[in-house]
Amino acid sequence: MDWLTFTSEVIDSLAWPVVILVLGVTFRRQVSNLIPYLRKLKAGPVEAEFEMDARQALANSEKLSGQFLKGSTTKIEKPTDEKEAIAKLIGARNDPAGMIIEAWTGIDGALFRLGKQTGLVVDPLESISSVYKSIVSSELLSDETKRLVMELYELRNRVAHARVKPTVGAAQDYVLAADKVIDMLEVQRKNTDSIESTKN
Repeated sequence: MDWLTFTSEVIDSLAWPVVILVLGVTFRRQVSNLIPYLRKLKAGPVEAEFEMDARQALANSEKLSGQFLKGSTTKIEKPTDEKEAIAKLIGARNDPAGMIIEAWTGIDGALFRLGKQTGLVVDPLESISSVYKSIVSSELLSDETKRLVMELYELRNRVAHARVKPTVGAAQDYVLAADKVIDMLEVQRKNTDSIESTKN
């Protein structure tokens, strides 16, 4: 190999890396703005669909909660304060799937309390799906609330059965939607309690 061939091979080997490096340095701000989109693209269509479904569940819960709680005179004592809610949202950044499962546990607890109060659920060791089916098949909840609970249950199942790896944004939307549903279920439980006390 002569000197000219060697120089030609070195230039040929380094040309593309140097061009990429120069473009990367020149357009680093634009490239850094595109990185989040590349992660979402890498995640695939299933995760993107989950994120849209979680966003839609949040929108539905805000709309329904606004209508439901506006017409209610029952004041609800929030078991979680603002700092705890912020901690939940920050926790969703560390473990999005875990936060979705934990948020559903809160809904399940509210469903259990409502079912126990009305006599639909007796055994405290009943499974999640049994409590869920008992409440959803009853006439305790409005059709819109049932649809929202079913939507959140389905989203939770997608995460629990590892069909989806949720994004941080989707987990935060789910947690916020779950909090609104828990508020509605607690108001429903208190209203049911006050109706039963007026009958007696």
